[in-house]
Amino acid sequence: MNKTQKQKEKIKRFLTFVNEVFPNYEIDDCGDDGGRISFVPTKCEGWQSDNTIEFQRSRLDLCVLNWASAQVKEDVRVMEGMLNLIKKEVEEIEA
Repeated sequence: MNKTQKQKEKIKRFLTFVNEVFPNYEIDDCGDDGGRISFVPTKCEGWQSDNTIEFQRSRLDLCVLNWASAQVKEDVRVMEGMLNLIKKEVEEIEA
């Protein structure tokens, strides 16, 4: 696999994981938002926008606001753990 194929594979695996493990998040991919995908909670405490998780495709990075709910912060920790595992797995794939 070349670098582009590996990047696409990482994103595909990660989004599949989020879709299966976190059904309480709606995946919002506008396609024109600088490569960002938003995970928007369908039910949450407080403002929905404060609890949205952003995934940056080019950097393979997640971010959430400091004042997001404790549950959202925990979800981000789980997502980051799986994202790191996916990165390692895909990088070990030989071309």
